[in-house]
Amino acid sequence: MKQKGSFFNYLFLSVGFVVIFVPLYLTVISSFKETNQITGNFFGLPNPFTTDNFQRLISDGIGQYFWNSTLITVVSIALITFFVPMAAFSIARNISKKKAFALMYSFLILGIFVPFQVIMIPITSMMTKLGLSNITGLIILYLAYAVPQTLFLYVGYIKTAIPVDLDEAAEIDGCGKFRMYFQIMFPLMKPMHATTLIINALWIWNDFLLPLLLLNKDDSNWTLPLFQYNYQGQYFSDYGPSFASYVVGIIVILSVYLVFQRNIISGMTNGSVK
Repeated sequence: MKQKGSFFNYLFLSVGFVVIFVPLYLTVISSFKETNQITGNFFGLPNPFTTDNFQRLISDGIGQYFWNSTLITVVSIALITFFVPMAAFSIARNISKKKAFALMYSFLILGIFVPFQVIMIPITSMMTKLGLSNITGLIILYLAYAVPQTLFLYVGYIKTAIPVDLDEAAEIDGCGKFRMYFQIMFPLMKPMHATTLIINALWIWNDFLLPLLLLNKDDSNWTLPLFQYNYQGQYFSDYGPSFASYVVGIIVILSVYLVFQRNIISGMTNGSVK
């Protein structure tokens, strides 16, 4: 039975590796090929190796759209990481003591169960009337949409991984609420910061629908996915530049994951006891 279980484990791992690696491999090698090479030998290595696709992307202004996506993602993540843990800490410490905090928490996480398609048209109409059909409005929406799931994760983490005894010890040592939170509690949430950063960064960087609704009127505000969508339509029969644009998008978010993934599963309260 043990050997049979090991066989299936290796089988699933192998299938998973193929499913993930093959599309990534094809995307990367195709970005360094000319279109006739892609259509003639899709799985083969570039021959000759060319960077013309990336040069064309640069000349077509991908830098502006790359900057827009970077700005939106970084600012959104910074706001999410600043505000949501603060609210989560307050709720986690008072949810069992005061009904108002329990009701607030229940109300906020209800957003997890509301499909975006249900509120898509009202949200678009409201943002247009407020004059927020721009990058600023998009960042505000990302912050709002990230609250339910991120708050749920933070509250669960704080309740199970950060003991109340730390609060009491900090108060005995003369820490005020804000100093205790920023100097003690916030650093102890590092594993959850890394987890929510990766989840939200993946979503915001790759999101297509919200930018399409808010930013499509002005091409100078396009994000990278919007640029890729319109670029693919413009060069429908020229696959090389399209694959190159996909590689540009993949490299950034893959780098973020590689930097922070080791922090996801780490000591729950490293540094709390010296």
